[in-house]
Amino acid sequence: MSSDRHSLSRAGLIRLGAGAFSLAALAAAGYRADAATGAGAGVAPADALARLEAGNARYVSGALKNSQGLVERRLALTGGQAPYVSILSCSDSRVPPELVFDEHVGELFIFRNAGNFVDPAVLGTLEYGYAPLGAKLIMVLGHEGCGAVSATYDALKEGRMLPPNLDAIQKGIQDGIRSVVTAGESKNAAVVANARAQAAKLKTSPVLGPAIASGACKVVAAEYHLGTGKVTLLG
Repeated sequence: MSSDRHSLSRAGLIRLGAGAFSLAALAAAGYRADAATGAGAGVAPADALARLEAGNARYVSGALKNSQGLVERRLALTGGQAPYVSILSCSDSRVPPELVFDEHVGELFIFRNAGNFVDPAVLGTLEYGYAPLGAKLIMVLGHEGCGAVSATYDALKEGRMLPPNLDAIQKGIQDGIRSVVTAGESKNAAVVANARAQAAKLKTSPVLGPAIASGACKVVAAEYHLGTGKVTLLG
């Protein structure tokens, strides 16, 4: 992050310390929540969502348009970034967000882990995406056939923990799908429940929570369908 236009100074990072991301701490470290001035900072949540949906429609139809000018785009971004949306996605190789939404380099601020679950590292990253980078929309993107959700589902059903270090993934997912497992619903129902539960966790952030409550930042949960490539909003 040190090369970003709105990055924290080294002294600012030291003042922040681990776990100190709050609006007050961010201000003390040398930037404001409204400090981002790049193109991404000006995109309202509704417009950002419409842009994602349009890109996904192109992906589904095979009419991708953002594959040209990669060298020029890369060089243009050496001075900083201004993504218009943050995405928490699964690490699954079949779900590459830039392709799924037909977006170019520098447009999506992405955190990927197995099971798209929220932990402190995710919260810190998405807080950074909102302030100072200015991305006002956050999408939590689950997908059909998620191996991390499936493994957690089986572990809960059998009353056991996954082995280290997979247990960290289980701990991040299990609370959000426990009721689905107890009710004997499908694993895909667990994928949906997990995406919704992880999106809800973002409200606990001292930076994102107030922004979500005020409408300055919008969070949506979604599911990617492997066969069609379509992304469905979960409400």
